[in-house]
Amino acid sequence: MKFKKSVKENRFYLLDIARGLAAFAVVIFHYKLFYDPKISLDEFSQSTQPFYNYINYVYDYGWMAVQFFFVLSGFIFYELYSEKILSKKINLKRFFLLRFSRLYPLHFLMLILITILFYNFGETNPLIFIYQFDIKHFFLNIFLIQSWGFENTDSFNGPAWSISIEFFLYGIFFTIFFNKLNNNKILVLLILISLPVYYLNKYLGYGIYCFFIGGAANLIFKKIENKKYYLSKIIKILALLILLSIFLINVLNNQILLKFITFTLLFPSLLLIMMAFQLNNSQTGKNFKIIGEASYSVYLIHYIIQIIIYIILVSLNVKINFNSEIIFISYILMVFLLSCIMYKFFEIPFQKLIRDRF
Repeated sequence: MKFKKSVKENRFYLLDIARGLAAFAVVIFHYKLFYDPKISLDEFSQSTQPFYNYINYVYDYGWMAVQFFFVLSGFIFYELYSEKILSKKINLKRFFLLRFSRLYPLHFLMLILITILFYNFGETNPLIFIYQFDIKHFFLNIFLIQSWGFENTDSFNGPAWSISIEFFLYGIFFTIFFNKLNNNKILVLLILISLPVYYLNKYLGYGIYCFFIGGAANLIFKKIENKKYYLSKIIKILALLILLSIFLINVLNNQILLKFITFTLLFPSLLLIMMAFQLNNSQTGKNFKIIGEASYSVYLIHYIIQIIIYIILVSLNVKINFNSEIIFISYILMVFLLSCIMYKFFEIPFQKLIRDRF
């Protein structure tokens, strides 16, 4: 069908935007790192942070955006790579090269930069360097295995822990589809296995559970993507599921249930409703695609930007009112601008260089 073809040939712009907004949720969640007595005029108070009355959920639960990344990755990988791996159109080398060229160059650059910053300014500014810095964890980061269970704690560029888990998940995903083990029993088994894994390594547990929940959401999407005439009803049902999820999250005062409902019901429903709208108009969100394109840089460089701001303010002996909404907006815009520059002049050129070379 022409309808289906048009969707398949275009990017999922709404998912890109969602990825970008999730990246900024992490940035806002980490905003509290600025409330250090050396650089802040005010003591930290959760409720006095800029725009708290409007985005309090982001300040309180922004860390869950990382789990959203995993759900989103599972959804997209099942959509874009599963059939190609099954049919052997993509082998291990090509699959690895595609993911390596996308994720590793910026990770490596940020690792080197934060190492230089630490060994030049770490002793005089220990409070902003909140993660572990040593030779062991440096090499774990070099090989992107810093969250596989070999580590003592989070290290270097802390947010990069999820990139480490992503690579682990890619290995599982490729193994399943290359060996044609992609059946519902295996999918359910992996989701169930993630629960005891969580108690051994919470990062791996989160990653496995959310990634394959995203995969399950994509299987549901494949069932509904050709049902064009039922899209309005599907959207209404998904909207009700989202509202139900939000209601339960607010009513149930239990962290385990909050996580379960968010990861299992809310996030997949959000993805599915966005894809339903995308099916209805494949160009929806195209004008804002830069939000998604810059999202990886937003996520990976924001902590280093915070460190640099901290070092500059300390060296100038300047304190700032970080409760100021103008300061907050200026910081968010700075992160976004630098991320766009990084995407265009570093991410894209190195991605092309690696793929052309190999």
